Amino acid sequence: MTGLPHYDAEAILAIVDMSTCIEALRAGSLELGDLHPRTQVSLGPTDDFLMMPAVSPAGIGVKIVNVVSGNRERGLPLIHGFYLYCDRETGVPTATLDGSALTTLRTPAASALAADLLARPDAATLGVFGTGVQARGHLEAMLVVRPGLDRIVVSGRTPESSVDFVTDPKVVGLAGGRALVAAGSEETAGCDIVCGCTSSTTPVIPTHAVRPGAHVGLVGSYSMARREVDADLVNLASVFVDDRHAAAAEAGDLMVPAEDGEWSFDAVVGDLAELCSGRVGRTSDDEITLFKSVGLAAWDLIVASAVVKAG
Repeated sequence: MTGLPHYDAEAILAIVDMSTCIEALRAGSLELGDLHPRTQVSLGPTDDFLMMPAVSPAGIGVKIVNVVSGNRERGLPLIHGFYLYCDRETGVPTATLDGSALTTLRTPAASALAADLLARPDAATLGVFGTGVQARGHLEAMLVVRPGLDRIVVSGRTPESSVDFVTDPKVVGLAGGRALVAAGSEETAGCDIVCGCTSSTTPVIPTHAVRPGAHVGLVGSYSMARREVDADLVNLASVFVDDRHAAAAEAGDLMVPAEDGEWSFDAVVGDLAELCSGRVGRTSDDEITLFKSVGLAAWDLIVASAVVKAG
């Protein structure tokens, strides 16, 4: 594989912007191919090594990801990833890509696609839980599908991290002059669109503060060890997932209440493919919709294919 072209984070972001990524997922979600389970190897109580293979009309690929919680104290990113992309017809390795950059793009793009299909058209406020790269990506992505948002409220692990986030020049630039506020969890949860972008092991979004008609998107939990919402919110909302089988195997937000007998996966209204095809969706202005994403390897493949073909 020596000599394969490599697309680093800068190259990926230069080739595929957030809007392009959202539309690639909108089209690609209608023909994902067979989904393959991710392999998860524990590196400790809250650390993981993940392998995510995918095969679809877009190609063949695999992403490897390390999640190491102690990296925050080392001044390093929480997540590191690497991607190998191969030609679908021949199987020949074609390129390598920065896996973390793919995740940084495709995860918020998928959340924004779901929000575009589920959030009320007149949504005016955005609440973001988290202050990492996914929080920034979700802010950017939600503004693509709901440019009318005029107030962004952020709640991090500490008041200081929230203030640092909303005063970061890059975040201020993405906000484009919109009100950008550091706040507590209740004010953040009271927005029209609420994004959970944390690695929390306990619920961070207070159910009682979520308003009728809100849309909630969750990306932080991918195992029983992590949760961003409690069973009450899961029961209160109409629940949509990226993929039913993946959610049943990895979505801690849903697995915990299901295991405790407080909720059932039979209550899932639909997946992203069904949303994109128009078979399911919001049914009333007062309905609370919840989209839970654990991240599909097929999404990485769609974005990687777009980068390689455009590059």
